[in-house]
Amino acid sequence: MKFLPFLAAGLVALLSSCDSVSSRVHERFSTVPPQTRVFAAERRAVYNAGQVAAKNVGLLLGRTSLAQGVIEAYAPIRSGDLTSDTRQTTLRINFSETDDGETKVDLLVSEQTEGDFPGGKGEKDLRVHSLYELYFSALQQVLLENGAIKTPVKS
Repeated sequence: MKFLPFLAAGLVALLSSCDSVSSRVHERFSTVPPQTRVFAAERRAVYNAGQVAAKNVGLLLGRTSLAQGVIEAYAPIRSGDLTSDTRQTTLRINFSETDDGETKVDLLVSEQTEGDFPGGKGEKDLRVHSLYELYFSALQQVLLENGAIKTPVKS
């Protein structure tokens, strides 16, 4: 009989965590949308400023294409050890012109991991990362310095 309260408490704890487990599983397998900002400047100016902004936040440039409106940037690889995987953070930045002549910038931050244990290789898009705000702030600063925009950014 003394075992019954412990069993009931364990059952309550298990059932109360079902929502959090369900939401974590859903979040893990759902698509992460890019974060978006619109700048009151022409696409070429924002694209050029985007390359400078990536360098200003300490990233290296990978594939870039003005015609496709894409910049891929990455952080240096962070070495792993016996208890942690090797990691690298990458950014995929897309530039597109809006109907009213402004430029929409879509940014998606991803992290690649590789290690012997427990998961081998992996890649995941990140919903939250400091690089989102850091990059958009650096981009706006470059555009203001270049005189390409004079109005504040729209979200």
